[in-house]
Amino acid sequence: MDHGFIVMRNAQRKLQVYKISESVKIYLWDFLNMRFDYLRPPLDVFHMPAVHQGMSYIGAAPEWVLRPIKGGEIRLFAASESVELNERLNRQNAKQLEWLHSPVMEVNAVPVVLQNARFERGFCYLDGRIWLNGASGLRARTQFHQTNTDEWRRERLLTAFRRTRNNATRSIAPFEGDETQFDVAIELKNGFNYYHFTAETLGALAHFEMGGLSRPLRLHLPDGELKGFVHDFVTLLFPKIAPLVQYISRPVAYETVRSVYCHNHYLYAFNDASVDAVLGAQGCDPRWPATARNPANAFRANKNLVDHNLRLLRECALRHVRAREVDRRPKLVWMGRDEGGMARGRGMSGQEPLLHALEARGFVHVVLEKMTPLEQIEAMQAADIIIAPHGAGLVNMIYAKAGARVIEIGTRQTQLHRWGDFVKCAHIARCRYDTVFADIEGLDSPQHVPPMKQGHRGIHIGQNAMAQILSIVDGDLGAAAASAVQSGCA
Repeated sequence: MDHGFIVMRNAQRKLQVYKISESVKIYLWDFLNMRFDYLRPPLDVFHMPAVHQGMSYIGAAPEWVLRPIKGGEIRLFAASESVELNERLNRQNAKQLEWLHSPVMEVNAVPVVLQNARFERGFCYLDGRIWLNGASGLRARTQFHQTNTDEWRRERLLTAFRRTRNNATRSIAPFEGDETQFDVAIELKNGFNYYHFTAETLGALAHFEMGGLSRPLRLHLPDGELKGFVHDFVTLLFPKIAPLVQYISRPVAYETVRSVYCHNHYLYAFNDASVDAVLGAQGCDPRWPATARNPANAFRANKNLVDHNLRLLRECALRHVRAREVDRRPKLVWMGRDEGGMARGRGMSGQEPLLHALEARGFVHVVLEKMTPLEQIEAMQAADIIIAPHGAGLVNMIYAKAGARVIEIGTRQTQLHRWGDFVKCAHIARCRYDTVFADIEGLDSPQHVPPMKQGHRGIHIGQNAMAQILSIVDGDLGAAAASAVQSGCA
């Protein structure tokens, strides 16, 4: 999509800058030769708001940064045909459940003003340093870790985080001026992954739909590949600002711009008495302070935090739901994949006996990719039980009704490399979220787990996986029937 921006280098390969407005400049960078240097000193790599300028709140600081919420219920089941693999699955299940803290914490996200910002390749840079914000900040932390393999370099980063926090020279001050004159820029990991779009970016737009917007809102992504669902969901959920949304795959530098800041990295960037009070409250898991405040635990903390943007997204989506449409949709759903369509094919075997058993219990096969965004949201609101193989469509759990049972079918591969992605979705909807780990299709060795760089492997549903899934389903259906009988007798 061409938005009329023109950038080029001259014959001497010097960077040419074309000014569009007082606050926006477009730059062309040499993508083949330019790489961000993660080996630099930590204070030159990451923007640390306790010592670096460049980010301001719009208006006063938020009333809260962190708050406890009632989340969902999380369970994990080992259901391989291999006794040895089940032992491995059970050990990992216990470890992963141990990572979960109580209560679940919601971390605030608010609009901010950024200065001297550059959006490029799915990241934002402030004064040339990576802005640690939400999921993109976690990806930057991962890239730093992968680049800095020496332990002393990794420890140097953690030390820098602690020192800047304990020797802060500044806070996030309110912006002085009229922020409405500035454009909005938000990171988008890519334009084709439904999970990342929904879980990380879409909810941020709600701030501007609610508050009104007259300036362009740019979603910055690394390349030009853009699936239709991106525009479709933006148009449905945010009709007021949808005409202002642009999708930009070229580097853009702004003198001043608005964005949305998720406070997940704030927790270890600042000493904040209000955060300490929440983490130290009676009944709070005693591990919470170390998990939230220790920069080494940022990824573990992320499994226990719910981004406020998800709440805004859910609330906005449910305002569009038509009650009559929800009433007529199936209550028991097998969520299939459109393997021949937009979804990436991953394969499945052994599912026929399970599908026959589910059909006998009243389940209906639903393919969300073939529905409009509104129909997808309504389908999730209608369902009492949803069963689905691991895939991006499970992010739609955000729209499920409270108390719905969602059963994900995974493998040892998804257990090790992907489990936890949907936990926050279950928490914001207060679902009962189970994962049943079956076998990897075409793989007999319980010791070998294909790395993710080889792609997602298919799922084989054996007798144990089928039995476990049906046990969960029959337990819920039996409980529902018993409840109906009791209600009728009352």
